[in-house]
Amino acid sequence: MTAPGADELSTAAMRAMAARTDPDELAAAVSRDTATHVWPEHVRDPIFLDALRKSGRDNVRAIVDVLAGRLRLEDVNPTGALAFADLTAELGIPVSELERGYWVGVRGFWREWFRLARIEAAKGEGTLEELVGPATIELLDYIIHIVGIVVARYDAVRAEILRNQEDRRRALLGQILAHAITTPTSELENLLGYRLRGTHLALALEVDERAQAERVASTLTETSGALGSLMLLHAPGTWMLWLGYAGAVGPKETAAVARAAAATGATMAIGAPGTGLDGLRRTYEQALDAARLHRRIGKQPPVLWFSDVRLELLMLHDEDAALQFVADELGELAGADERAVRTCETLLAWLTTGSQSRAATRLGVHENTVRIRIRHAEEVLAQGLSERRAEVLAALRLRQLLGPPSAR
Repeated sequence: MTAPGADELSTAAMRAMAARTDPDELAAAVSRDTATHVWPEHVRDPIFLDALRKSGRDNVRAIVDVLAGRLRLEDVNPTGALAFADLTAELGIPVSELERGYWVGVRGFWREWFRLARIEAAKGEGTLEELVGPATIELLDYIIHIVGIVVARYDAVRAEILRNQEDRRRALLGQILAHAITTPTSELENLLGYRLRGTHLALALEVDERAQAERVASTLTETSGALGSLMLLHAPGTWMLWLGYAGAVGPKETAAVARAAAATGATMAIGAPGTGLDGLRRTYEQALDAARLHRRIGKQPPVLWFSDVRLELLMLHDEDAALQFVADELGELAGADERAVRTCETLLAWLTTGSQSRAATRLGVHENTVRIRIRHAEEVLAQGLSERRAEVLAALRLRQLLGPPSAR
């Protein structure tokens, strides 16, 4: 029975000391310490400094009231601390800095409390252990409690800010894409965080989560030579990304994008470069067209360029007519049998490369094999080959994309 009595005596000494303590004097020392060690870059900002001081004052008053037994921990609700959490969220200060501020404040409070405890102990108001031991436990309990409250408040405010920013950006982009905004301005660029008066390259990313999309966007922006990027959720699982360039986007830039895109491992469709607001809209539409085709063909290869399927997209505005075109141009080569497949594969390689030897190298077969298959194609093509190479090549590309008409 003696231990509880000793604990009560110890707590009584600590509570009596807290009742005699001036919290505002303690708060001033704690706020100075926190400002100096956590936010030195903001000490010249009177609004920030005032909010920090109010937060420190309300927290220290609450701690002293808890130590004095005047306030229960579960009833703590320091308005200054919550207002400061709002301010740090609005300024975009990382939550880790807010948490660090609290622990630096704990250090400052404990140092001042220990100094006062030594004075009180010298007066015979209790032992140093009685005045410091219980206070340390209650101080830590307070910090655990209040940090949970202010971090939750910070997260809620920050989420609302980001949601409002995203909604605002989405609305502005919607107006641009709908031709409601036709002139790029500095104010518009600042709101979007993206330069509109350069050259744009749109990518449709097929990823499920925002964090994935942001990682891909960061990698592409950093490694492709782009000056900046703009990202927007287009539909569940599809994110639009614009890469921005100051000047023209040529083979060097597209090669860098291709390398960066392949390195991400993500599935995406890429439009052609476009300049100004018209170019931003056009490359966006091209990327979406390529993405729709990409999904139809099984997302292979993982990165599909609009420029590589532009002809197919043009002809696929009427798919039935496209399939009939393949059947009409290729005749029996439109079939699904193995010989038709091999002949079409060889014919496409030959017409694309312009050389039987290069076609043989691409296919990994002997040049004589290529020659035999081309001869066979010339014999069986419905309307011949010599006068209709362009049509046959288009039909072969469509067949490669859609499969044999007979199989459909």
